[in-house]
Amino acid sequence: MGGYALLICRSQTEAIGLRRHLARLGVPGEVTRPPRHERTESCGWAVRVSAQQADWAVHRLRQLGVPPCRVLRED
Repeated sequence: MGGYALLICRSQTEAIGLRRHLARLGVPGEVTRPPRHERTESCGWAVRVSAQQADWAVHRLRQLGVPPCRVLRED
């Protein structure tokens, strides 16, 4: 199974912080802009992670109290 998931964030600062949390958890991520159709005024940045690690990463981020706005899965 390939692909990736975008963990949508409210700001660039939040996305950078999320990427740092993920790195501490051993999940590599890249700060990026989500596709235009997925952006809102309050959610314009994302962290791209492997689709295989996305569910576990989101679960751990929720435990830490820093969940993303939403998750966009891409194949």
